[in-house]
Amino acid sequence: MSVALELLKRNNEYPIVFIGSGMSRRYLQSFPGWEELLKQFWDQLNTGKDFYGFLSTLKRHMSETTSDGEYDVDFLTNIQAGSEIEERFNEKFFNQEIELPGFNAEKAYKFEISPFKMAIAHQFSSYQVKSGMEEEYASFKAFLNKSQIVITTNYDTFIEDSVNSVNPLGMKKYIGQKGFFESTYGWAEIYKIHGCATNPKSIVISKADYEQFSKNSILISAKIISLLLHSPIIFFGYSLTDGNVRKILRDFSSPLSKEELKRLASKIIIVEWEKGQAGIVEQTFFDKDLGCEYTVLRTDNYKLLYEILSEIDQGIHPSEVRKYQHVIKQLILDRGKKGSLNTLLVSPEELEDIEKRIGDEKLVVALGDTTYIFQMPDLLTYLLDYFFGGRSIHTDIALRFIASQNSISRIPFIKYVEGIDLDKTNLHPVEIEKINQRIAKFTGPQICLDSINPSNRIKADSLTEILEKQLKPDKEYDLIAYNALKLDKQEVGTYLKEKLEKFKADGIRSVSTSMRRLLTIYDFIENK
Repeated sequence: MSVALELLKRNNEYPIVFIGSGMSRRYLQSFPGWEELLKQFWDQLNTGKDFYGFLSTLKRHMSETTSDGEYDVDFLTNIQAGSEIEERFNEKFFNQEIELPGFNAEKAYKFEISPFKMAIAHQFSSYQVKSGMEEEYASFKAFLNKSQIVITTNYDTFIEDSVNSVNPLGMKKYIGQKGFFESTYGWAEIYKIHGCATNPKSIVISKADYEQFSKNSILISAKIISLLLHSPIIFFGYSLTDGNVRKILRDFSSPLSKEELKRLASKIIIVEWEKGQAGIVEQTFFDKDLGCEYTVLRTDNYKLLYEILSEIDQGIHPSEVRKYQHVIKQLILDRGKKGSLNTLLVSPEELEDIEKRIGDEKLVVALGDTTYIFQMPDLLTYLLDYFFGGRSIHTDIALRFIASQNSISRIPFIKYVEGIDLDKTNLHPVEIEKINQRIAKFTGPQICLDSINPSNRIKADSLTEILEKQLKPDKEYDLIAYNALKLDKQEVGTYLKEKLEKFKADGIRSVSTSMRRLLTIYDFIENK
């Protein structure tokens, strides 16, 4: 395995991810790069001049007037091309030679929106995922779901849509440089530094836009440096020649010493696509022009790369950290201003409802108990550990997790309460009462069997027979649950393990009622 990836796994650090247009081109139909986008709009102008002739003239002028390197000249050429195309496009729009659906000169004037940017926003407002990429895309979403922060120069909404499709908590989105001026939490956030299709005015495309962007770029560099001290940064979908990447690397490497840069080399990773490369090839480079050392990973097997990165697991997803930080911050700031603070011990699971529970009390929140700080598992981690993980979760933590669940919701629990005197644990009396209510309610599998929809109570002799029916997931779970007492226990266990592992890999945070019912019945079969 790559040394850099092995180090990330060993340090168990959620990454900060930069994503460029190369990733959208990898997964989306007919997605243009920067140059292709400019060409599309140039062709709409019907100037009668060849686009690349126009670009060559600009590049020659840039070469004569700037001392920057070749890569930077290409970067500046595209910026100048964007300015000139915008000017010509807008002129044709106001002369009614170009039309945009749902947009007119009045709206452009009143809302101060460039028609060119509105046209770009319209183009990137919808997309279609390529067929044949489903497995890799699923791994991509699971990886994104574990990214601490995503920074992108893309205008489309593909990234945030991907995360939101697998995580109801989603990512907090900042468009433009707004997030760099605010006090943010630094977890499960996406910074769209060149704007977003949902806000046409925010789009960075012209020379004036980039000049305004550059004025505040020190804020971006400062934030990246502060993040880099604690987390690795991975660039996806950018070339080493990309002017955006080179500017960012140059900006945040310039204030650091050689010793600091060398230490950070393994934490600055650029992923490059290499056609046909099934493995992951690693190289370390020092770029004199940038004054920066970094690691390059070359591969065509992105699925493997995502799966390795997704093995990083701090026990709680970045989106949940953001949620908990928000609640705690509000408690400390709002309650703390009122005077001295009392202390209150809670589990992470209780944070969602804590403000309703405490009223106007003045307090500080601690996560843990009197002897140790604990890490509350998420549902999928609990379920996998309960049945297949050797009970690595401490009993007190598991019992608190069980108590945190609604007393009527189905969840396996028998292994943790069998032979335990709850009154001698560190649980709060309220938690003990919740667990006792669960024990009293779930006395055997019949209570679960009785709750199965009558239309799903179909007899079957084997798990294979049920799976061959190719039913919708919840109906399949119900049929297995209904016949579970006579099915092969080992086969059912293998089936559940594969399902739960797939849920966790996909970043799913909860399971359906039918799956919970099946798991509870299996718990009775396995442990009672």
